[in-house]
Amino acid sequence: MYKVLLISLVNWDSLIEIPALLKNGGCTVDIFSIKNSWALQNKAFDNWIEASEDQETFVNQVLDYVNKNGDKYDWIIPGDDIIIRLLNERITDEKEFYKILPITKIENRELLGSKAGFSSLCTKYNIRTPRYMIYSEGMTPAAIGDYMKYPFLMKVDKSEGGFGVFGCDDEASLIKNLASVKNKENLVFQQFIQGYDINVEVLYKNGELMVYNYSKTLKIMGKFGVSTQRLFYQHRELEAELVKIGRDLGVSGFGNVVFMYSEPEKMHYLIEVDVRPNAWMYYGRFTGNNFSEAVKKIIKNDLTLLVPDPAFANKEVKISLYKKDVYRCIMEKDFKGLFGWLLNKDRKWKYIPFYDGKLFAACNKYLFASFWELVVYKVKKKP
Repeated sequence: MYKVLLISLVNWDSLIEIPALLKNGGCTVDIFSIKNSWALQNKAFDNWIEASEDQETFVNQVLDYVNKNGDKYDWIIPGDDIIIRLLNERITDEKEFYKILPITKIENRELLGSKAGFSSLCTKYNIRTPRYMIYSEGMTPAAIGDYMKYPFLMKVDKSEGGFGVFGCDDEASLIKNLASVKNKENLVFQQFIQGYDINVEVLYKNGELMVYNYSKTLKIMGKFGVSTQRLFYQHRELEAELVKIGRDLGVSGFGNVVFMYSEPEKMHYLIEVDVRPNAWMYYGRFTGNNFSEAVKKIIKNDLTLLVPDPAFANKEVKISLYKKDVYRCIMEKDFKGLFGWLLNKDRKWKYIPFYDGKLFAACNKYLFASFWELVVYKVKKKP
């Protein structure tokens, strides 16, 4: 049996269905995480290795565990941006690097957790990306604005989950945003593209593209937060670029590749590569791009691209993540969205995790607590 170790430091819910994806692909799944992690709120994993909630201790524990037990695993998956960054900062041994981290080119390790590093690699490999500038001491707002041209984005180098991103519409907003960031090391300024986000979930093995899902973002939490609803469709015109990205950067594992689509130019600009699993990958089974089938190919050492199901060639599939989207509706008072879930609009019910009672119960417990917290807050706020 193909044995996988999934590592979860940050208690994000992006991993809740990854064990099921791997299990359906023919893997046994061990999880290395803190107690009560969202990665454990399902029935699809086989073993759990408990870790400390202290970050430094957690990293020490995972490195010690892999050193003693790594040979029994065929695949080690760091599950969030922070553990990838921390492991990248700690690991110096090349063999250990390739065993644990999701790239096959150690010379490209700046990709792992650094937005400035990502931008530099795009230049190195001639990958189309928005115009950018990396902050250095002494730069003036006037000089930054002259080069970047308003509007543009400002991104904190080591940030994740949509946090640390600021919109700069003029010099006054740039000055305000700069003042709000204490650590300006490798701060990135990025051209604003007139268009919309395109998210591409991918799975690579040794730089080879195995499967991908292409979608347009429809709903997000806040202004730069995580997406909760997307429109999926087949878009094979981007395939050659995805192949190039994987081979050039040496990606080996799950990833989320984000583009901005420029409507005036009819062109994709790469803005982010996160080399970790996310909550959308399980839903490839509803779009003709089943990630579990690609995992089966990896197990057989067949590193050819999984051909999308032709039945979905001309279809658009709107998918909403149950836990995330209902939470968004509650927090944003989107009553139309809540009624959409109640009335099964766009066949939303098939995205509710009825297949796993433990996961279904955990999601509902969280949503009820969120709703009750909002009610209590409103009551306390009343005079």
